[in-house]
Amino acid sequence: MSVPGRRKKTRHVEKSSLQMLEESFHLLRTVDLRYYWVFFAGAVPFVVALLYFAADMSRSSLAEESILRSSLIMTGLYLWLRFSQAVFCRGLWKTIQPESDLMEEPVDRFKQLAALFLIQAFQFPLLVIGVLLALPLGWIIAFLQNSTVLSLTRSSSSQALRKMMGDSLKFAHYEWAQNHGVLLVIAIVTFFTWVNLVATCLILASFAKSFLGVESVFTISPQAAILNTTFALGSILLTYLVISPILKATYTLRCFYAQSRSSGEDLLSRLAASREAGSPLRAERIKSSGAGRAAMVAFLILAVSISPMVGEESEVSGDTAAGQLEKSIGETMTQKKYQWQLSRRLQNLPEEESERGWLAQQLYELGISLRAMAKDFSDWLDELFERFDRQESRKTDEPKKNSKVFDGISSALSIGLILLVAGLGVWLALLIYRKYRNSDREEMEEGNAVEVVDLQREDIVASQLPEDEWLRLAREQIERGDGRLAIRALFLASLAKLGDENLITIARFKSNRDYRRELQRKARKWDEMISAFEVNTQLFERAWYGSHEVSTEIVESFLKNHEVIVNLSKQAGKSRYASAGEPLAL
Repeated sequence: MSVPGRRKKTRHVEKSSLQMLEESFHLLRTVDLRYYWVFFAGAVPFVVALLYFAADMSRSSLAEESILRSSLIMTGLYLWLRFSQAVFCRGLWKTIQPESDLMEEPVDRFKQLAALFLIQAFQFPLLVIGVLLALPLGWIIAFLQNSTVLSLTRSSSSQALRKMMGDSLKFAHYEWAQNHGVLLVIAIVTFFTWVNLVATCLILASFAKSFLGVESVFTISPQAAILNTTFALGSILLTYLVISPILKATYTLRCFYAQSRSSGEDLLSRLAASREAGSPLRAERIKSSGAGRAAMVAFLILAVSISPMVGEESEVSGDTAAGQLEKSIGETMTQKKYQWQLSRRLQNLPEEESERGWLAQQLYELGISLRAMAKDFSDWLDELFERFDRQESRKTDEPKKNSKVFDGISSALSIGLILLVAGLGVWLALLIYRKYRNSDREEMEEGNAVEVVDLQREDIVASQLPEDEWLRLAREQIERGDGRLAIRALFLASLAKLGDENLITIARFKSNRDYRRELQRKARKWDEMISAFEVNTQLFERAWYGSHEVSTEIVESFLKNHEVIVNLSKQAGKSRYASAGEPLAL
């Protein structure tokens, strides 16, 4: 049985995934250029070092001697990368809200950065778990990105780690459908960006061969060059440099909007932007931004001009006399920069195994170890059940058929994965059930709140009550002699009626001006109804916001305009449905 005055509650999505990405691109265009320098000052060294580290550890015969030092260097560069990304997100946040009060104390920054480094230390294991289970991957990525955004944009406390983790988890669940849509679009963009980068390398190699006669591995065997693990990793890291700023800007906006739901910072940001538009500081920022761009162009030109000189110097230094070649070849091959030529694994591995890359070999060995562990566990369980069968057979003196425990299942790992997926499905079902249970409870509260609406409150919405209930409240206020509250109840009744006829969409964040524009757009042919609504809006604003005296004549005029709105809105709603080709409700 339906509750009188109950509205069908529809989920309001603040912004779609594409709108969020559009705002992210706009934010990246407007941010100060110095924050890009900070971002790439942390990202480029880490990417270059990671490429060298992967190639060196997979091929060098001296890898065991230098692995400790190289790992410590990579750890330091990784922490520097996270710090630069946190500063970049801080700059994005400052661009969104110029007047935001970001923390400046070194102690607070140290606490927040320590919490960030501890969370990011578990990034790879968390992503592996998300990839294996698939479903929570979007929440895990959002959690990790949110922790980077919130590290230098939130005030520190005595429990910095707990607060950062709690806020990151809460903001990760904010508009979760939008989050997954953003990740899907970014995944598609990332794939095509990687394809374009690989194609660019092949095209440039072809141009070099055509115009300069330079032969390379890309022209000799393009397939072998693309499948090379070092080139594949380098292209992936280069794609990361392109996509990572977009990802950071997107999750900065998501955290900002999630926090604004309780603090209203988005409204303050718009006010600050409008103030800043006319200030002289804007011209200075434009000049500094232009100077930064000029410096970047000069740096690129200098790098391009120096690169041929470096190539010539390497050619001169690499030219060795033919008589000394046999003598110096042994000394040369012992140097570390040539150790990639002599893999320490090629002498002990079969031919087909030696051709695997570093990543493929590691995955192959991981699969072998997991298979061995699963087989040992299965054999142990089979032996346990065989021992139990022998004991039972001794008691009954009847031979029993030996049972195989995991007949039909390849290994115990399959059972573990099945249990994990089943548990994840149960958790997701409980999450959906709790969400819809809470929404039904809110609808019941809205339906049962017919008698307890306070017209003095500023946060009431026209969709809380039907039109006849607002008219009843208006009559009560007229009998009491309170024309100001009567005018407000009548205005809410008009909005409720227009909302029932789908001529406007009632929302808490909309203003009266928004309603007028929406009504003019959806019922542009009904000038009399629009005129009556505009007159009532002016009367309501004068009475409610201007505190003008409300006489009996004003109330009667308001009622007449309301009757016009009610009569014409029915016809306008039917006409709108008929023009759209939808069946009319009888």
